[in-house]
Amino acid sequence: MNGFKAFRYYLALKLHFSSDKFNVFENSNVRGSYETFNARNDKHLFDRLARKFSTDRELIQFMVANFIYGNPNMIYSGEEADSNYIQWNKIKESMTKSFSDDLGTLQLEVEKNGYTANEVFKSDFPILLKLYLGKRINPQSMAILSILNSSVQEWTNNQNLWMLFESELRIIYKMNGFFKFDRTKINKLFNEFMSNLDQVCINKSE
Repeated sequence: MNGFKAFRYYLALKLHFSSDKFNVFENSNVRGSYETFNARNDKHLFDRLARKFSTDRELIQFMVANFIYGNPNMIYSGEEADSNYIQWNKIKESMTKSFSDDLGTLQLEVEKNGYTANEVFKSDFPILLKLYLGKRINPQSMAILSILNSSVQEWTNNQNLWMLFESELRIIYKMNGFFKFDRTKINKLFNEFMSNLDQVCINKSE
């Protein structure tokens, strides 16, 4: 690992999380010559970052964590960047529990307010999105829900939502692939949640 390689990873991941057209899993090539890197005033920070991690994977995960948690300037903010990386790894190591906890948060809101499935997932400002923007639902859980629930996938087609929350929504959809989860356990938790949500809707209509 060296500073130039770290710089290239940074450029590729930054483009991945800021562009709809670029997908780092399909094409990791980005512009950025050694001459460009060598002319940067902050190149020593990339050198230092390269020395900090023993593997490419660790460095990539460090950068991914910070882009997802809203810190694209992780090169300059050591303490905040490290904190984001720790939080990212903590959730990855207990993804099923984290997802279960987030569904519990959502379920509590549903029961307390009698929200319907439409209000949770499909309204002009879905309750699920409100909780995510309020940092009450983890980004990883949102990314999983975007796989499991077609309504979450369709938020990109809502012009008002996309205009207001383009960067936040893009992160949700482009995060998948950077972490793993037990699909069987996650599906079971999600199906249980949807059954409970259906019951709340039935009780509300009676």
